[in-house]
Amino acid sequence: MSAIVLYGPPTAGKDTITALLNKADARCRLVTKLKHGSGRTSGYRFVDADELNALRARDRLVVETRRYGNVYAVDRRDLDEMRSAGLVPVVHIGNIADLRRLLSGFQAEWTRVLLWVSRKTCEERSRLRGDKDTPARLGAWDATASDLAASDLSGVFDLAIRTDEVDASGAVRAVTAALRAPQPACDPQELRDRLDLLGLRK
Repeated sequence: MSAIVLYGPPTAGKDTITALLNKADARCRLVTKLKHGSGRTSGYRFVDADELNALRARDRLVVETRRYGNVYAVDRRDLDEMRSAGLVPVVHIGNIADLRRLLSGFQAEWTRVLLWVSRKTCEERSRLRGDKDTPARLGAWDATASDLAASDLSGVFDLAIRTDEVDASGAVRAVTAALRAPQPACDPQELRDRLDLLGLRK
């Protein structure tokens, strides 16, 4: 089964690109994450603590993340059902450890995509879309940059796209091309240089 994982900080375009992928190929469907907590409801299936504990005890949680005071998780059954239906699951992930857990916890032909924007662009996009927690989004951007700087990125990503330099349609074309014709994994140092994690690029 083919599957796509989109990794990146807030405002990098995960939702936009997922919607356009679905428009280009109806088989591409966002995996609805479980969420325990508060805040944004779109794109999530809310569960209470008891439900989350029960799923965890049955080994249903492929990935479980704590961020913004909430718990987010990917239900193995959702991935299995999508596979049975011949769909291409699209999963959004925010850190390397969770990405590795996803790749090892659910076997598929994963196309691993890193989406990136500068910190300045992250702030601008967050304010433009009306986020009430822009400082928290910037904190998540900082955490993602630190995650990329500190992690072993060998063999982790097939594709890296700066969505502050490429429009959404171009990004989707790159992802669909990688999905159809797998390519060598990105070189870690070239990847870090391109992302400009230290903000050296003017």
